[in-house]
Amino acid sequence: MTRLGPTPPPPPGPADDAVRHRVLAVPSRAALLQALRRAAVPVTVQDLAAEVGLGVSTAREHLAALVDTGLVERTVENRHARGRPHTLYAAANEPGDGERWVREHLSRVLLAGYGRDLAAPGSAAAEAAVALAGTPPTAAGVAADDPAAAREGQLAALGAHFARLGYDPEVRPDGTAVRLRRCPVLDLARERADVVCAVHLGLARTVLARAGGPVTATDLTPFAGPGWCLLHLDPGEA
Repeated sequence: MTRLGPTPPPPPGPADDAVRHRVLAVPSRAALLQALRRAAVPVTVQDLAAEVGLGVSTAREHLAALVDTGLVERTVENRHARGRPHTLYAAANEPGDGERWVREHLSRVLLAGYGRDLAAPGSAAAEAAVALAGTPPTAAGVAADDPAAAREGQLAALGAHFARLGYDPEVRPDGTAVRLRRCPVLDLARERADVVCAVHLGLARTVLARAGGPVTATDLTPFAGPGWCLLHLDPGEA
């Protein structure tokens, strides 16, 4: 399995905040971070450099500073075709934001009555997850005749998404499953796995649809192993 994304770092102290402010005092770095926050999926340094009007080498140096301060995450493309995999960049949530986001929205779903009075609580929670994801699914611009590249982009986006939320994901090389090694709302999942896991499944489906490509999320097995759950994927036609 390929592990995507770091375990969320501990909360920053005042010294960390001061360093981040100094890093973002450079306009080009602030522009790169804003571009990454607008992006729906992780992107290459070449795409970022073109968007903000920088040379690739200069953009790479600025991104290194953003990575060092925890404002940006750097991952390697999950590539199965020939050729060197690309390095991808994505904006990192402020430490703790991802987990707070998950807990707040799952609590909202539970308080709204999902899983209590509805005939199909899992289905209702999955629909709620799509709405809670915020942005409607949109294509990522991958050529329709290149399903392999589209599949790699989807898996990278899915891994980055769950990493930001604190799930410590591992994507199987064949693209058939993601092992979620950590759950920031484990207490809620133990109480109502049907609702919590349905929300997670709905979020995964939304991220994959937004990235655009053949991969779809089909099911999520709670507590498939000691301390982890398994998100099942259909990689689409080879």
